[in-house]
Amino acid sequence: MNKKQLRWGVLGSAWINEAAIPGILAAGNATLAAVSSRRPEVAEADRVRWGAQKAYGSYDALLADPQVDAVYIPLPNHLHTEWTIRAVKAGKHVLCEKPLALSRDDVETIAAEAKRADRVVMEAFMYRFAPRWLKALQLARSGSIGDVRLARVTLGFKQHYDNYNIRFDPAAGGGVLWDMGCYAVNMSRLIFAAEPAGVFATQWIRPGESVDTTTSGLLDFGNGRTSIFSVSFDHINPLSQIEIVGTDGWISLQGTGMRGEPFTRLLTHRFGDEVFLDGVEPQTETFPAFNSFAAEFEEMGRIVLDGATPRYDPSDALRNVEVLEKLIESAKGGALVNS
Repeated sequence: MNKKQLRWGVLGSAWINEAAIPGILAAGNATLAAVSSRRPEVAEADRVRWGAQKAYGSYDALLADPQVDAVYIPLPNHLHTEWTIRAVKAGKHVLCEKPLALSRDDVETIAAEAKRADRVVMEAFMYRFAPRWLKALQLARSGSIGDVRLARVTLGFKQHYDNYNIRFDPAAGGGVLWDMGCYAVNMSRLIFAAEPAGVFATQWIRPGESVDTTTSGLLDFGNGRTSIFSVSFDHINPLSQIEIVGTDGWISLQGTGMRGEPFTRLLTHRFGDEVFLDGVEPQTETFPAFNSFAAEFEEMGRIVLDGATPRYDPSDALRNVEVLEKLIESAKGGALVNS
């Protein structure tokens, strides 16, 4: 265990904590200092379950604890801006679940407050730290498949509910574009290491719902470079397929890499014989199960404790939300929206 430990507090008892808190516990430079909930009995149960040092019956009480260095915010989307700002003003570093905020203006406000308080704020996209994803990016950027021209990102997770599901509440920043589309946009931007020049989107709302349950779209990165994506609460679960296509080959990543799969695979094929037709199989690299949440918390620790340069700061979150806002505009107007 690293001798220097970033002391974490968690705001709320959200379902994502089932994956995130084990990430804190597994990170070599992190310790779980406190948990919180607006229901004190839930906070105490979480403290016992996870072995946290303290439990608080309010978020403000946790933020007032000088023994907490950083907070993880898994709250509903519409609360991210408020509590990120409150946290940095209280002197805490912040890892906030995606999306960091629901508008460009809110991200700019968060960035300004973080700079004023000299605190680190990072949007939580845990997939970015997984070895399989990093290897795919390395292959794509090394020229091993030629010039990257096409990305295809399909993410689906069938969602139904009996009473209330916050993903379907428009007042809480619900809808599949905010829930999973932010991943598709983030992945596409990383694959091309660029920002799209124009976007187009269509959305479908399942009968009886008030938010988009399937959104599909296109991101035009210029010079023949395109990302095509589809995210859905209506598809089989979980559906995760990412392809990177170049002029001389392709890369394929199947599976989420975060839902308990015992391993994940990376398939690649380079120009030459035709796959299957000439008896050629894609090259397959197998990756063991990996705790990308732990890697994400360790990244925060390296930035705060060791002074490492952030790879992803609020400016990245700003560029991501700008694309999401344009996709919403396109879906409403039925037209291409240029940057």
